Amino acid sequence: MCAYTKIGFFADNDADIIYQDEVHGSLVMQVEKTMDLIYTKYMKALISYDGIHRKETFFFPKEAFRELLLNAVIHRDYTRPTPIQIRVYARKIRIWNIGKMPVDVPVEKLFKPHSSEPRNPNIANVFFKAGYVESWGRGYKNITDVCKLRQAKLPIPEENSGGLVVECPASRQYLDAERKQGKIIANDDTVAGGQIGGQIGGQIALSERQLEVLQIIKDNPMVTRKMLAEKLNVNKSAVQKHLETLKQNGVIRHIGKTRGHWEVLKDTESYQR
Repeated sequence: MCAYTKIGFFADNDADIIYQDEVHGSLVMQVEKTMDLIYTKYMKALISYDGIHRKETFFFPKEAFRELLLNAVIHRDYTRPTPIQIRVYARKIRIWNIGKMPVDVPVEKLFKPHSSEPRNPNIANVFFKAGYVESWGRGYKNITDVCKLRQAKLPIPEENSGGLVVECPASRQYLDAERKQGKIIANDDTVAGGQIGGQIGGQIALSERQLEVLQIIKDNPMVTRKMLAEKLNVNKSAVQKHLETLKQNGVIRHIGKTRGHWEVLKDTESYQR
């Protein structure tokens, strides 16, 4: 039976899966169990305090992700033998379901007012009667409202591999909480492989690509620039730029000459993966 949900936690490299789960059962139970797994096992909260009150901050709001999960369950093509797939990373989460978008509701229209055209009307009706969803095509409007309230970035939907993939990036609120805790963070205003890291609020801000370089060095201190370029699928000049940034910020240093090795100077375990 293909009507299940698959969840995996990945390192920066998609090939490196750390752990995974499959969620089976009724669709209603799958939604509840999947939400519970993601927000207890897969997505870690940063802890802060407002006076004596404990506050947990996740990088993407629960209410918004629940809407996306419900969309995936209701609009999935159940004639295809492929489960809903959820990939969780340190600072983003991607949810994919098989099934092309309706012709009248292309991806670019999702955040605009549109009619409700569920692929599976009977499944949609069950969730509607159970109070999980509306029937007016307002799911993405609700997501927008929640993200605005929680200071979160909007999810990014895209048609991919015969279905819809939605990427949920880390919220600014979460990144700010990381900064306050003095962690090495990814600069949320950078584009992977493009921008150069720097100092934000006295803390080191690195791009996702620079974090990838850092992790590779940590795994293999003898790695060369050529090996880094091959692993990251970029040219050596781009690798050199990232290495110089890491050295200038005191994150790494190179010991020896051509056949030397790298030494990591900052506590790279302090940022969450």
